[in-house]
Amino acid sequence: MDGSIVSLILDLMVILITVGFIWYGVRRGFLVMLVNTCGRLLSCIVAYIASRALATTIYNVYIHDRLVESISESISGTLSESEASVQVSVILQELPGFLRNMVYGLFGDAATINETVGNALDGSVTAITSTIVDEIVYPIVYLVLQCLLFLVLFACLKIIISALSETLRNLRRCILIGVPDMLAGAALGAVEGVLTVFVVVVIIQLLIYCSGGQIPFLGDDEIQSTHLFRVFYNLSPFVDN
Repeated sequence: MDGSIVSLILDLMVILITVGFIWYGVRRGFLVMLVNTCGRLLSCIVAYIASRALATTIYNVYIHDRLVESISESISGTLSESEASVQVSVILQELPGFLRNMVYGLFGDAATINETVGNALDGSVTAITSTIVDEIVYPIVYLVLQCLLFLVLFACLKIIISALSETLRNLRRCILIGVPDMLAGAALGAVEGVLTVFVVVVIIQLLIYCSGGQIPFLGDDEIQSTHLFRVFYNLSPFVDN
């Protein structure tokens, strides 16, 4: 598939989602859409804030020390203290396969990582491993954890808000009727469409991170050649800068 076709598909996806929610807003009316839109916005904000705190806590409490200890034990018998500082690639080989692929996909191959990080390392095997984990592994694990937690929290909160909005469906005619109701619903539908596009972008980012940036025709060139999709992608707080 040509890269330009992928870019067109991504832009069309943004348009279709937004137009779909505008039509949905016209049909549902102002009151239901007000609850839905405010709920989706609140869900995004709460899920984002909570995902940051949870991702940091989970990594520090359950992942960091175990990862450093596991890697240190694996390489301590094969590398001397003097060799360890120049053998970043050997340390990376001890990472789980999917995590190693993510590191290579986002930071470059072993030679590149060895060049940029290895020269700055000095100390024991454990200290060097800890540095590798903190500088290379942590940013990736944190992003993936945060994306996953955001999506889970957002989905749970959205279920609660949706249940509330369903109770208001029969009240819409008591508040606004006719064209004003439809126009107000359409405006809120547009807002909800934009928020939905943002959630879809997070899902795509998560897939890109987990694949190590190796998804065919979904690289940075294809994304940046889009007109609409790249706006959401570049504004996302989950982009690894």
